[in-house]
Formats: sequence, structure tokens, C-alpha cells
Amino acid sequence: MNSQNQNRYRKMLMDLHERVGGEVNYVVESIHEDVDLNANISSAPVHLADVATETVDVDVQVLHTERSILEQIDAALQRLADGSYGRCTTCDTQINEERLNALPYTPVCTRCARAEESGEQMDRD
Repeated sequence: MNSQNQNRYRKMLMDLHERVGGEVNYVVESIHEDVDLNANISSAPVHLADVATETVDVDVQVLHTERSILEQIDAALQRLADGSYGRCTTCDTQINEERLNALPYTPVCTRCARAEESGEQMDRD
């Protein structure tokens, strides 16, 4: 991958990291507002599971997903730094540019992604 493309993907990843990081912060604030631990009148400790509502449950799921994406973005930035970005971490083939443009943090090519999905579906049956 040439340096111009590396810089373009680095910028895409950094912009995405900033946006997803902002979403994580927003969801964390939303959870705090929903739970409002200060409303606990007793001095007994409160665990999130004790006061969780459906809204909090959904927010926690979103938070988990967003943090996972942040980890994937960080891993992609590391691959950029070590020169392995754009190569499938499973089969070592070049990941096509269309896929990288759609999912710049993806570690695998389309073929390996499909194989992973198929394997997961077979495990569930």
C-alpha cells in the first residue's frame, strides 16, 4: 500500500475513532442519567444490575458494541504502523479497497469474513 493510501486510511480511522469515542461518552452519560445513583436514598451500595431498566440494558449493549469498534480501530491503526494494514489477518491476502473503504478497521478479507460467519452459524445449530 502506498503512503498516500496509508495516510488516507489513517485519517479515516482517526476520524472514525473520534466519532465512535464521542458516541461512547454520550452513552456513558446517558446510562448515568438513567441510573442516577444519587437518587439512592439509603446508604446501601447500588449495583447497575439492581436498577437497570430496558433503556439502560439497551445502552449497555450499545456501549459494548461501540467499545468493541474502538478496539478494532485501534488494532487497525497498529496494523498501519507495523505495515500489515490492508492484508487479511487470517489468510494474508490483500483486502480489496472497496471493503476497506466500507470498513476501514476490518482485519479480514471478504472470503474469510464469510467463512467466519458460516462457521458461527454452524456452531449455533
